[in-house]
Amino acid sequence: MTTQQPVVSGNRSGVTLIELIVAMTILTIGLLAIVGVSGGVSRSLGESRTDNLAALAAQSRFEQLAGTACTSLTLNTWVTKTGRNVTEKYRTIDGGNNILVLTDSVSWTTREGTRRQAFTTLLPCRPGA
Repeated sequence: MTTQQPVVSGNRSGVTLIELIVAMTILTIGLLAIVGVSGGVSRSLGESRTDNLAALAAQSRFEQLAGTACTSLTLNTWVTKTGRNVTEKYRTIDGGNNILVLTDSVSWTTREGTRRQAFTTLLPCRPGA
């Protein structure tokens, strides 16, 4: 008695279960990587916002003091101001030659702790101003 072997065609359509599981695993790993990176980017954007506020506070202080008459500024005294999670200490010292040196030390809190940055600029004073 002879049994016939089934004819196997070289062309098959569709995917196997193993191929589907491998593809879904690769897709899942890719999506998890994207989610992990997006959390880091979000934290970084939040911290850069605070860094920008600190630099803006120093710039605003410099603009305010530049519009003030040099004779009305108190020299060699640290002044502390706090606002919007930013603390700044600034002082004005005589730089000689009708120039004042303005120093603004800014500190703010981040997730890693307190950060500090010092900014310095020169303010020319006209005689009698």
